[in-house]
Amino acid sequence: MKTKAPPVRRQFANAWDEINYLRDKVLFWLYQREKPEKALPFAKRLQQLLGRADAKQEAILGQECRSLAFETVGNLAKAIEHRQKEIDLIRRLQEISHGTPSEHYALKGYEPSDLSDRLDLLAVLYRDHGELEKAIATLRESRTLCEEHGIEFDGADLLSDYLIELRAMG
Repeated sequence: MKTKAPPVRRQFANAWDEINYLRDKVLFWLYQREKPEKALPFAKRLQQLLGRADAKQEAILGQECRSLAFETVGNLAKAIEHRQKEIDLIRRLQEISHGTPSEHYALKGYEPSDLSDRLDLLAVLYRDHGELEKAIATLRESRTLCEEHGIEFDGADLLSDYLIELRAMG
């Protein structure tokens, strides 16, 4: 059963509220319905908003959204670049938050399982961009992260498929 699209909204508390809304729309059309043409207007609006709200490209959410927007328009090289920046920012946040009184709050949504998910998404981008070996290395990195933190590795099927694909290439 397919889920319904996020409800239409016309009013937002601020730019980041609208960015979150647009991200949800892009995710729905790009991944759930696999209709990038429907995601395109939301991706374009995302890029406009991010140019103002995150001009210095310092926000994790900004990098995630840039990656999604570039993926939507088919620019996988830029999607990879921004997904990698998102991952780097998450790692930096984990590093500076570790052991602080606010660690739990700072890392909400950016815990090891979330980082593993981002690595899995990066791997898919690499594979779709024709960089199968990088995709496999990224999935192995995700698997190691999961093992280190005692969490389930969601990319196991992808890794298996990509290894089979690599062997078939000979």
